[in-house]
Amino acid sequence: MKTVIISDSWGYGLLETKPHPLWMAEFSFLRNKALLVPEYGAMYIAAFLKGRGWPCEVLNLVVDVFHEERWFQEREEGLPAEATSTAPVGEEEALRLMRENLEDSLRDLQPEVVLFPISIYYIARHARGMLKRIREMLPEAFLVAGGIYSTMHPAEIMEDGAADCVVRGEGEWTAWELLETLRRGGRDFSHVDGLTWRDTRGNVIHNRDRGLEKELDRFPHIYTVSEEFRIADRHRLLKALNLFDDYIPGSGFLTSRGCPEQCTFCLDPAVWKRKTRYHSPAYVRDVLDYCWEHFPEGERSFYFGDATFALNRPRLRRLLETVREVPYTYHIQTRADSLTPEILLGLKESNFHSVALGAESLDDRILSEVVKKRTTSAEILAAARAAREHGLNPILTFIAGLPGESRESLQRTVEILRREGIREATFFPLVVFRGTALYDLFLRTFSEEEREPLRLNQWSEEFCFASEEFPTMQELIDYTRELNDAIRS
Repeated sequence: MKTVIISDSWGYGLLETKPHPLWMAEFSFLRNKALLVPEYGAMYIAAFLKGRGWPCEVLNLVVDVFHEERWFQEREEGLPAEATSTAPVGEEEALRLMRENLEDSLRDLQPEVVLFPISIYYIARHARGMLKRIREMLPEAFLVAGGIYSTMHPAEIMEDGAADCVVRGEGEWTAWELLETLRRGGRDFSHVDGLTWRDTRGNVIHNRDRGLEKELDRFPHIYTVSEEFRIADRHRLLKALNLFDDYIPGSGFLTSRGCPEQCTFCLDPAVWKRKTRYHSPAYVRDVLDYCWEHFPEGERSFYFGDATFALNRPRLRRLLETVREVPYTYHIQTRADSLTPEILLGLKESNFHSVALGAESLDDRILSEVVKKRTTSAEILAAARAAREHGLNPILTFIAGLPGESRESLQRTVEILRREGIREATFFPLVVFRGTALYDLFLRTFSEEEREPLRLNQWSEEFCFASEEFPTMQELIDYTRELNDAIRS
């Protein structure tokens, strides 16, 4: 059965909707990254299917069309930060070329099955509309939605009427079993765990959740489908456009799945059920060797994006011995309480340069009662100091607008960071979405009518969490900008 995986639906949506503020000149680096990163979840599925002998065409909606730097560079130099971008990729001609490519490709390929990821909440409602358009173009095809958003919103996607089924959760085995059933001519999917589908009478059925794969190394790594997803082009473009950006294709990887924590703003507890599984050091080494050989452009740096990187200490020791044999400069994010002196020394000896810490707040009451972080402000600051003492650059991230945190508390955080000499720290406004504990609180706090003005944009399923301290979304966004300006001034 001819199977097509859609990649870049997120980038396609950004070009069609142009949501504020991504199309301001000052956010060009974020926009470039959003347009050029692949659908990593789709890469995992494609790699698994390829490894089991199931061929898939990949339709890269952005990168198949725009693979030259000029599309992403501003036509005018020295634009003020608040000016609208002048990059050619934002113009009508680019939109026309991208739409034509989608229509022509689907017409030429005539797939029997289309796998369509919806993971990004920011413009998820656009992606759902796009799935309807694909249904109109391919009325006879079997359409499958997947991804994080689909996992949390399967009923709504099925109600839209475009998708034939939704793959929920970890999708490798579910997608393969679904395709094998289709190949045999079956239309009863009741045996496929992790699937939401519609039977012959039109009833929507949610099969039981699929258990998580225990042996993570059974899944081929994402770069085994580099050619299909044009990773070399994505890597080349981002290395030229975003010189020192983190976790770009060809320069990043997750060495684990899941997290044991229960942070209230995070999706991990809902998706992974607080279970963590790890790839072996040998598996990680295969990834590093592949990327070193195939993606040589730009600064040779590599980013490990999993927050549990330093959690399993025996594995970490073996991993660091392996990593230091590949001469990247490395960067990680991890928990503050993971950074013992022994681990920091090992990181430095293995050529790690920065450590990102999700601090969220320096108010201990907010950390324990609101965020459920199991970390104190003292531990966060001690970890940042210790990282610096070992020659590593600490990078801290915070959330502005957490329920119950005052402006005075946030100002104290800024004062502490300035006193500590920490300049690489960023505040983000609190946004909530289904699957997180804070979203449940959001639903209890605001009526349906009150929620709508807090939606980030008309295509989004993310909402700002307003409060007495920040009564409107714009007040929270503006104050967050003030905090970041104060850190850097």
